Amino acid sequence: MTLGELRAAVGDRSFGAMLVLLAIPNMVAGLVPGLSILLGLPLILVSWQLLVGTERPWLPRRLVRLEIPRSDLRRIVGRVQPFLQRLERALKPRLEFLMAPWAERLIGLACLGLSFFVFLPIPFANLLPAAGILLFGCALLQRDGLMALAAMGAVCVSAALFGGVAFAFVTAAGNTVQQLGLAGG
Repeated sequence: MTLGELRAAVGDRSFGAMLVLLAIPNMVAGLVPGLSILLGLPLILVSWQLLVGTERPWLPRRLVRLEIPRSDLRRIVGRVQPFLQRLERALKPRLEFLMAPWAERLIGLACLGLSFFVFLPIPFANLLPAAGILLFGCALLQRDGLMALAAMGAVCVSAALFGGVAFAFVTAAGNTVQQLGLAGG
């Protein structure tokens, strides 16, 4: 099965399906250094398109033709199926005003921010932002505004965590520069 066939099979729900499909490997990408950069780029691309309101996700021809062997697909689905079944039981169309086109643009913005967090090569930091993208994808697939609100919780926690890390880094860098200035003068 190719990504193009998968995109065609889900029709008008293709953004949700692509977000789910791309979020799953990103949930573990942080365990392998450098992999988040490779796997995060398609998420950024799809999120950007959702933000600007394209009708369906555009993928580079190379990705559209990318074949996923059915045996690999079965293995991946087998591993995540228990989680997805529990998630699917919780999903249903509700709070559908949160799935209006204006809300989908906000979801695109949130997914774009989460995608940048996923893209950063910080070990073990991909799980929460990728999980948020997965929840947004599920919300889009089932038109579930309540799930979109839950995904916004992941956005807030991710932003707080990454903001805290950035603040600590800037503070440490400032202290280092100050100490170097004092030592040199």
